Amino acid sequence: MDDQVTPEWAIRLRQARLDRLLSQKGLVRRMRQAAGDDMPLAQTASLCRNIRYWEAGTYKPNAIDRMLLCKALDMSEPELFGGQAPKNATPLRRNAQASIPAGKQFGDVLDHLREQWHLLVQRDNLLGPRHTIPAVCEQITVLEELLVPARGSDRVEVLRLATRYAESAAWLHEDAGDMEQAERWTDRAATWAYEIGDDQMIAWTMFRGSQQAMSGRRAGDVLGLATSALRQTDLPAPMQAAIIQQQAQGHALDEEERPCQRKLDQAHALASSVHDDGDARGGHGSFCTPAYVEIQRAHCWLELKQPARAVATYESALPALPAVYRRDRGMALAGMAAAYAGQGEPEHAATTAGEALDIARAAGSVRIINVLTSVERSLSIHRRLPSVAAFRLALADAVAS
Repeated sequence: MDDQVTPEWAIRLRQARLDRLLSQKGLVRRMRQAAGDDMPLAQTASLCRNIRYWEAGTYKPNAIDRMLLCKALDMSEPELFGGQAPKNATPLRRNAQASIPAGKQFGDVLDHLREQWHLLVQRDNLLGPRHTIPAVCEQITVLEELLVPARGSDRVEVLRLATRYAESAAWLHEDAGDMEQAERWTDRAATWAYEIGDDQMIAWTMFRGSQQAMSGRRAGDVLGLATSALRQTDLPAPMQAAIIQQQAQGHALDEEERPCQRKLDQAHALASSVHDDGDARGGHGSFCTPAYVEIQRAHCWLELKQPARAVATYESALPALPAVYRRDRGMALAGMAAAYAGQGEPEHAATTAGEALDIARAAGSVRIINVLTSVERSLSIHRRLPSVAAFRLALADAVAS
């Protein structure tokens, strides 16, 4: 295979690091300082490996990494990644085709990325999309680069993991209110899942599409996609429970109480054996505990215009929700606030909505903010009450920021 001169930006990156007498670990330290506390980065060993790949020109840093490198090296992006190579730079050469780690090293890389995925799921449950999206996108970039040369069983293993990350990116963007990106990542996950014939991930991408249809109140799509997901074979009980409760949501949108409650009873029975620590080690759907199903039942009662039943169900289910699902708690509190407002308790509604707003702001959850905006509109006639006025002011500040 013909050789290809290393890209000028890669030569420039290496030269800039050496000019500043920085080791690769030293550059990583500077990148962490540039990222601050709000932007999670990979472990030092992973970042050092990325730097080696970047400086060899194997692949180019993504937008976030380029920004951090420019800050760490005190250079603008045009200086570091554009323009002409420095005159004193020595051309390096590499194979035109990227390579993947061989043997045990390749397995170690994938094991590391699998472990990172579980940690990112846990981070999302606790902190929400604002703190998790950058890290997920970084890992997807690594997996996409590994896919370029991967063939046979190596490609299957990379795609199996890439599908998980892509579906996670879809969920994170959905929670952050970016439905266009959410749908794009769902399509990407589905394409990869179909390539390797992963029935469980095919089902889960349909579940994700059904959930996205909820935001547009498209009951037919909600029911159709969830029903199609259940046609896939050998789905574990937690995944079935999550998909069946999604069918219940569709029936609630269609104001069909009996099939809605019947589906929720089925989901609850399947969820009875679910035990989860918030990191999805039990597989997709492992968040669907009995408490989660009951919170969805409360949401359905609210959709069915029965706020008193919704309040009672929220109050019963919330104490049983595991603490790690902080954002689910925020969503449930927002729903309970709507239910309080629906049964004519504006002060309870405002106080509960304020608790939900605190979680939404910390997590960057636009889904929760959207529910609270609807609550605020329903409370406008009670705006002179101090608790309602305080909530409305806090919500306006959150939306403005």
